[in-house]
Amino acid sequence: MEPNVVFKETFMVVGMRVDTRMVENQIPELWQKFLPRMDEIVHRTNHHDTYGISEYSDNYVDEFFTYWACAPVNSIEVVPDGMISKTIQGALYVVVTHKGKLESMGKAFEFIHNTWLPNSGYQLDEKDSFELYGERFLGGENEQSETDIYIAIKASN
Repeated sequence: MEPNVVFKETFMVVGMRVDTRMVENQIPELWQKFLPRMDEIVHRTNHHDTYGISEYSDNYVDEFFTYWACAPVNSIEVVPDGMISKTIQGALYVVVTHKGKLESMGKAFEFIHNTWLPNSGYQLDEKDSFELYGERFLGGENEQSETDIYIAIKASN
């Protein structure tokens, strides 16, 4: 895994959200509700990108956090019934590309948090992080799928 540090500009999304804990993971059910309705989002910036956004939490495993299944948009003037909009503020991110099935994505997060971050000169920023499922994402069970993981960071003091 080759981490890259990038600044991503502010962007808007429309989608659905759930409050969950990893021990009772409701994220797959959220995606099952969202994916069939994506075509209802009229101002999408493209038709292949979706985001899984995790609002900042100190403890994603044991405590509740908010997770979004959503698509990028260039306007939030029209939001389908049962969906909501969100603006993600511009931030500095470490980006790692996970290749393989979704079930093994935890290894990429472990690498970022346990290997890269302690040796990087950066620390976690209290901002939203996300996965980008773009054209290289071929499905959750495909070994060739690629997902970009963006973790918000800031310079260490």
